[in-house]
Amino acid sequence: MSVLALVIATFSSLPAAAREEPVIGKTIAESKEATIQRPAARPGAPNILVWMLDDTGFGQLSCYGGLVATPNIDRVAAKGLRYSNYHSTPICSASRAAFLTGRNSHEVHIGGHSAMSIGFPGQDALVPRSAGTIAENLRQAGYSTYAVGKWDHLPPGDASAAGPYTYWPSGQGFDRFYGFLSYDADNFAPLLWNDHTPVELPKDPAYHLSSDMADRAIEMIASRQAAGPGREPFFLYWATGAVHSPHHAPDEWLQRFRGKFDKGWDVAREWTLKRQKELGLVPPDAQLPPRPEGMKSWAELSADERRIYARAMEAFAAQLAHADFEFGRIIDALEAQGELENTMVIVTSDNGASGEGAVTGTYSEQLMANGRFASVDQNLQHMDEWGRPGTYPLYPVGWAVAGDTPFRYYKQTTFEGGIRVPLIISWPKGIAEKGQIRGQYAHISDVMPTILQTAQVQPAATVNDVSQQPTSGTSLTYSYQQARAPDAKKVQYYEMYGNRAVWAGGWKAVMPHRLQTWDFKTQPPITDAGWQLYDQRKDFNELHNVAAENPAKLSEMIRLFDEEAGKYNVYPLTNTGAAQRLMADRGKRNLQARGGLFNYVGAVSRIPEALAPPIATHSFSMSMTVESERRSNGTLMAIGGRFGGLGLYLLNGIPTVAVRALDGELFTVRAPNEVVGKSRIGLQFTRIGPEEARATISVNGKDVASSSVSGALSTFIFSGNETFDIGSDPGTTVLDGLDAPFKFAGAIGETRFAVQLPAQ
Repeated sequence: MSVLALVIATFSSLPAAAREEPVIGKTIAESKEATIQRPAARPGAPNILVWMLDDTGFGQLSCYGGLVATPNIDRVAAKGLRYSNYHSTPICSASRAAFLTGRNSHEVHIGGHSAMSIGFPGQDALVPRSAGTIAENLRQAGYSTYAVGKWDHLPPGDASAAGPYTYWPSGQGFDRFYGFLSYDADNFAPLLWNDHTPVELPKDPAYHLSSDMADRAIEMIASRQAAGPGREPFFLYWATGAVHSPHHAPDEWLQRFRGKFDKGWDVAREWTLKRQKELGLVPPDAQLPPRPEGMKSWAELSADERRIYARAMEAFAAQLAHADFEFGRIIDALEAQGELENTMVIVTSDNGASGEGAVTGTYSEQLMANGRFASVDQNLQHMDEWGRPGTYPLYPVGWAVAGDTPFRYYKQTTFEGGIRVPLIISWPKGIAEKGQIRGQYAHISDVMPTILQTAQVQPAATVNDVSQQPTSGTSLTYSYQQARAPDAKKVQYYEMYGNRAVWAGGWKAVMPHRLQTWDFKTQPPITDAGWQLYDQRKDFNELHNVAAENPAKLSEMIRLFDEEAGKYNVYPLTNTGAAQRLMADRGKRNLQARGGLFNYVGAVSRIPEALAPPIATHSFSMSMTVESERRSNGTLMAIGGRFGGLGLYLLNGIPTVAVRALDGELFTVRAPNEVVGKSRIGLQFTRIGPEEARATISVNGKDVASSSVSGALSTFIFSGNETFDIGSDPGTTVLDGLDAPFKFAGAIGETRFAVQLPAQ
């Protein structure tokens, strides 16, 4: 009997561990101790390593036919199984919540992105305590649990040192955490946390986040050696920033891909499909879907468009290849320690490739986040630094379409391109089948029960004294040895900000709502008019809408979606714009409740914009008492960074305001004289219009400098990952040439903000 067969056969009949009772007498001489017992994993329990890639489409890894060589992922695939019919949700937060809990995303209160949480059960970002994670279940079974990298499925207001930590990794079953609490991170200057403590990055010009994450993962795994031969098995959730924007890579890796994509995305799609057929991932007669509306063929592009679009893809490829290299270091470390054979390795993605770069791509993602889009000419100005620290780039939608070959559309949609992604499972000691493909229908919620069953861990009845709700996922262990086993999954719904779909028995109904996913301003009305129907038994990549020929089937599928939506907290349906309006209304109420006033004492750091004074969008005044020596330097206040922000600094004792527009233009206002000793420094920032403001510096109540600011000012946020800080400017600095975090060495007393209240 194989190891796997033994696991499955014994999974439901594990004996309870015998407990030795001590003999208690009046003295120790009259007593007999019992062995101290703690939760322990069964002998031979496998380690579990998960690489959660970000924004990686079905056709982007080389073992799925992709253009970028990923030899270390390929190593894992060669020793395990590739799933060709596996699905995520359409966006990162929802997928990660579903993955870790084994439940549907709305069921665990994260139906969209947690950064846009609103007060409904499916969207409030409060993962129920009754939905314990993989980590919590494994920790109770004797595993060491580690999370490294991206953790963005928590309420945005919880991402500060004040906590609460309920929805941080430590509150979700992980012993250790090293990573970031946002949807992406600057790979050269990320804001990281080590457990609950902010990390100050080393002064290393070669620093890159993917390398740092690999170092930390290897250290965590190796630290178990202190426990000796009986050390616990581990569960490592390694969630890279790669390949979410910004597409950053070390220069050496950028240079490797120069000129590699000059033939364009149409040739890339054709080549990828050809490779997928050769690999047996798609039917031999598979055809490419048409390009989405508004996406030009490569032949239609100008020479300048081709140049900058190819450069954008080079940066993506470099980031992916570099991340694969770092992943290989973890695999090598496990092999060197003799642990790789008994390690279950899972590689997957949280959603399809991202089209959020819009038609032209962008040298700075912060533009898109504020409803602005880079022109080709603007992008060309940043061509030489694309993928380096001076940019925060994302490729054009055409490369996302190519990355999702052979499927339609991309991230945020419920067509296959948004949700069908790679899944690789390898366990050399337990899965005898190597290098094979499995076509059973699978969903991201299925991975948790798959891991627990493979590890022979019964789902916990209670976690932290809370009774657990059933998982929605279905274990995939039945498919390990049975390549042609029928689908265990019977029904699966999908929904994100109005885009909807439901699959059952090979049929799929799709309601396309928002297909230009980068456009947050255009908000079509939510309607049930326009449902499409596909028979995926014959049409796996949704080329032929058969709704007109099958009205009864379509009605049945729509009813099924409604049933699933009612069961799993999907309703009410909302646009992104509606969610943003609800958030804005909540922000107005909160601002009015506190009279627009924010007070701080001393230095304060790492306050997310969700908790900060809303100075990215409102007029405000601030005053700060400081005590400084002659020619003092440092940050007094900063929010955002190099790609959009506002800061107040002392430079050789001179108060200086820096305003960084979203397009990178920098405006500065300098006081005429140095301040020394105890001073009260003020800043009045008055919004005149969407692209105009005035900044005025005061010292001890007297205005000393004033200047207008005009350009691409923030209309929503400065940054999703940089923070508001008093006394330092971590991450990237708003003002060029400063050595982050550029701490102020003097004393800061009280800082007061008075934010202009919105009109009633």
